Amino acid sequence: MAVKKFITSDEMETITEEILATYGYPLSSIGKPEAIPIDEIVEFHYNLDIAWEPIDHFSEDGLIMAAIIPSKRKVIMNESCKELFEEKIGTMNFTMAHELGHWVLHVDDKLNQQIPFAFKEEDTYYCRNFSKRPPEEVQADMFAGCLLLPKPILVPLIDSLKNAHEVIKFSQLYQICKIFEVSISALKVRLHSLKLLYIDENGTIHKSIDDYTGQMTLDM
Repeated sequence: MAVKKFITSDEMETITEEILATYGYPLSSIGKPEAIPIDEIVEFHYNLDIAWEPIDHFSEDGLIMAAIIPSKRKVIMNESCKELFEEKIGTMNFTMAHELGHWVLHVDDKLNQQIPFAFKEEDTYYCRNFSKRPPEEVQADMFAGCLLLPKPILVPLIDSLKNAHEVIKFSQLYQICKIFEVSISALKVRLHSLKLLYIDENGTIHKSIDDYTGQMTLDM
């Protein structure tokens, strides 16, 4: 089987939308959007066990949020992070989706999109919180963002905000975070990747990168 070393953003959208459609999540902008039931998808759709175990002792140079053991079909959530996860459900959901991304993209041989994974199937792969992330970690993050914030729903939702408001406020973005149960950082990355909004280094929300660069020109 030929192995693809890179997955484009369009391919990632297709992969995650097919997962949601197969699960039965309505990929439509009609009606009230709901959070993706990531724990149900992991456990019941993919038959992966989610376990809570302390795993900090496996890392000396970075906080481990979670891990995956392919041979046991097991996702391990770091028990020492449980208080953080309970306080920030968006972080917990993204972590679960990230681990599912490893399974779908790097382990499950039913797809032909796999990237070569740097561990054997019987090994445990620990997802550490590094500033410089290896390619498989970047891909798993991208998968999580696409899955938890589906493009067919997010695009019309943001477009409706743009049409209704001259200025987009963070309170409106936090409301979207609440609906999808994601963090503001995850939403920001998704908005930038889809070029729906642009948030500059000062935290100002622009309707597009062109609006931002145009404003920069005027200020100069």
